[in-house]
Amino acid sequence: MLWLAIHLPHLTLELFAPCARPFVVSDGPDNRPTIHAHNRAAAAAGIRRGMTLSAARSLCSDLAVQPRDAAAEQTALEQLAVWAGQYTSQVSLQAPGLLLEIGGSLALFGGLAALQEQISAGLRELGYHPRLGIAPTPLGAWLLARARDEVPATDRAELTRRLHPLPIELLEVKEQTLRTLHGLGLATLGDCLRLPRAGLARRLTPDLLIQLDRAFGLLPDPRVNYTPPAEFHARIALPAEVENSAALLFPVRRLLLELGGLLHAKGAGVQELLLQLEHRQRNASRITLGLLQPSHDAAHLLALLRERLDRFELPVPVDAVSVHAARFPALDQEHPELFADHARRGDDWAALIERLRARLGNEAVRGLRLYADHRPEHGWQETAPAASNRRGAEPEAPAAPGRPLWLRAEPQAQTPHDLRLLRGPERIESGWWDGEDAVRDYFVATTRQGQRLWIYRDGADGRWWLQGIFG
Repeated sequence: MLWLAIHLPHLTLELFAPCARPFVVSDGPDNRPTIHAHNRAAAAAGIRRGMTLSAARSLCSDLAVQPRDAAAEQTALEQLAVWAGQYTSQVSLQAPGLLLEIGGSLALFGGLAALQEQISAGLRELGYHPRLGIAPTPLGAWLLARARDEVPATDRAELTRRLHPLPIELLEVKEQTLRTLHGLGLATLGDCLRLPRAGLARRLTPDLLIQLDRAFGLLPDPRVNYTPPAEFHARIALPAEVENSAALLFPVRRLLLELGGLLHAKGAGVQELLLQLEHRQRNASRITLGLLQPSHDAAHLLALLRERLDRFELPVPVDAVSVHAARFPALDQEHPELFADHARRGDDWAALIERLRARLGNEAVRGLRLYADHRPEHGWQETAPAASNRRGAEPEAPAAPGRPLWLRAEPQAQTPHDLRLLRGPERIESGWWDGEDAVRDYFVATTRQGQRLWIYRDGADGRWWLQGIFG
């Protein structure tokens, strides 16, 4: 087995959307909160970790502050685990980060180096600054990641050599245990292994030896796989309220990338999703996005939501955004190579319609389909674009050779004296069941200028009407 550890030392800060102004996350008692994390703008203002919040405010009057939320950090890790499922089916939570078993994925992603780079680039695209570690044991990979050692250790001999000089502070042990180890003159993991094991066990709690054995591969280290929920729900809080919809694109993009990871893992797409914009003063604003066909392309989904956001006027400022998706229909993988060009043309057509609907509104973009009715004005119907583009759909109208494609919206009264009848009559008698009875005799006629018309004589009053024009 080969494990890849993702350590996120700045998760507390990075679970919020980026903020250009000075921003900090506070922690500690309500009567004396301190700075737990800060961005670069806050550091430039002189704010440091451990400083009291009141002191930080005295240095920067424009400081954005959010309290630390342990539940939100756990949720962010779960959302990231959903995203990581596209690389392996074995993903475990390890706060603050993840553990991925990647031994079975190397061939699928072009080898270890390519997979490591792809995961690292994907995390940076999500807005994280990860530290990666790779080793035959999960704890060994985690210790390498915490030590900022991203060079893979692919066998136990190499892992042992690399773990020996690491400081004992990287282990998850109590402060009293650390003081005891330092009192014994022990500073590294290798120092602990050089002491007689029985003597070390008498002086310390068993958890230290268990961690050492698991890190070096002397004991098994089973990990619980994370199981993603049946529905996708992801949320990002904003450091400060946003009044401009354009500023929402980064957190929306991050949520869609996480959704894309889930869809790739499932081999599925999404055809409908809900974007919620949360406000402090009122209920959340809802933007529903529907697609003609399932998609797992985060860039395409973002382009559609960008069109919708450009047209959406924020009623009040936004302080958080979330994305919801409940159904994941399978993608059409039928003959992907043999019909690649045809499929691409279909995708382009669907993408164009989806962009138009996102920009103009669903009701502004309609499809047409034939309808089984002999009356020309009833021989077609409006429908949703998806319905007019179904594969294998057959026209439902009767065959009508010799009819023009250009019909007038309303028939126009016509005098037949200057026309020459070329063909006809064609009797149409229909509509008695819906109150729009039609008894008509149709003719193809030509004018003196050579223009061909489609006219009819009304059986009720004998008047002549122009119905269509031949091209």
